[in-house]
Amino acid sequence: MKSLTPAFINECATHELRRSMAGMWAGQIAVTGFVAGHSCLPNIWVHLGWLLIAGLPALALTDWTPHLRRWQTDVGALAVISFLLWMTVRSCIQIPFVPDRTLDEIMRGIVGVSLLVMFCALVWQQAQSRESLHVLGWVTGMTSALAALISILLLYFVLPHHEAGERLMNLLVHGGLNPVCTGLIFGFAALWLAALMEQEATPLPRRIAWAAIALLHFAAFLSGSRGAMLALACGHAVLLSARGWRRGRMVLFVFVLTGAVYFTSAPLFAHISQWRSEPAAVTTSAPGITHHFQKAVERGDNNRLDIYRAGWHAMDNLWLGTGQWGVCGIWQCELQAKADIFMMSHLHSAFLATFVHGGIIGAALLLLVLGHGIKRACRLAVQGDATWIALLAFGCGGLLFDGESLASLATAPRFEGLLFWLPLTVALARGSVLSRSAENRSVSEGF
Repeated sequence: MKSLTPAFINECATHELRRSMAGMWAGQIAVTGFVAGHSCLPNIWVHLGWLLIAGLPALALTDWTPHLRRWQTDVGALAVISFLLWMTVRSCIQIPFVPDRTLDEIMRGIVGVSLLVMFCALVWQQAQSRESLHVLGWVTGMTSALAALISILLLYFVLPHHEAGERLMNLLVHGGLNPVCTGLIFGFAALWLAALMEQEATPLPRRIAWAAIALLHFAAFLSGSRGAMLALACGHAVLLSARGWRRGRMVLFVFVLTGAVYFTSAPLFAHISQWRSEPAAVTTSAPGITHHFQKAVERGDNNRLDIYRAGWHAMDNLWLGTGQWGVCGIWQCELQAKADIFMMSHLHSAFLATFVHGGIIGAALLLLVLGHGIKRACRLAVQGDATWIALLAFGCGGLLFDGESLASLATAPRFEGLLFWLPLTVALARGSVLSRSAENRSVSEGF
């Protein structure tokens, strides 16, 4: 019996190792499919369904005991748990007072927060492996570049009833994704790829990788989304600050060049539109073409200020907020005579929405989460990995004037998990590893 003991122990260890590896692989499939799916999966059912169906095996195959122990003592993880718990509990308190017709909204919210918890847990797991994060970034970037190329070619050169230079939509999602969502998703992928290019080894020839980066930057500008342009400016500014001029000038050059090409490209797109048009239609189409900067200015604030004012007026308790589910009618009635219907589905600012839905308590917890995320992302940047502080800056810039909720994945734009929770969770997870290593070193040096 004694001779069998080592063999039995080795067999158990091998089984646990295989189970752990299977959990990592399943988690990578779930996270990569969901993150890259922002630019290619056709609708919300396939997109969120991928995370649910692929994520459940990943949860089952992973030993979460060490992660649970770490979360119990990790201030950043506890801040995230507190924020999501408060936003969910506050919304549940509101359920007895909402109309019956909002039952589907309540179910959507419960599913959304459950999927968000699953997503954050799986991202935390993947963040333990630098190689998994590199694969995630490259797959997301190249998938987005392919989606951008297909959309540009079809929209500007093939499909009827469209003209070159109009605001770009991702045709792989919903048959034409909102230009704002398109610009933010393509811009996020562009910045991520640009941050990864500092690595010595890339899975693709560097010329192809730089071409994809330039294409995604240009596609983000073609969306005409001022939020995407602001987010890119924030992300590139932080990336340049973290890396310095010598290491960051090439990425900044791509950003400035693609922006300059976009804002001076109206005459070129006018010629392309004339080339596509029938001779009789040329004379009628040419006068309507304006410069892109002029178009952006003419849109004004797109009723954003009216929406924000209505959200503020809807709060009857500044500390507790309104809750998230079944409360749209409280502030929508103020906008019915001012804004278009499609502008009234949500508050169009993830940070303002958190304040309106969760009150001062929710906003304070969000700032606590964000503060820890920024602190650890800066710590990673000091260690040479500026990717996550740059992506977090992009996400915060993009969500300043867009986004529905930071406490759900099942939102109308569906990009809050990508823009905010992905870089934040990676920063918290990897920054936690660095802080523990520093503590261990200080203890050993003290002895």
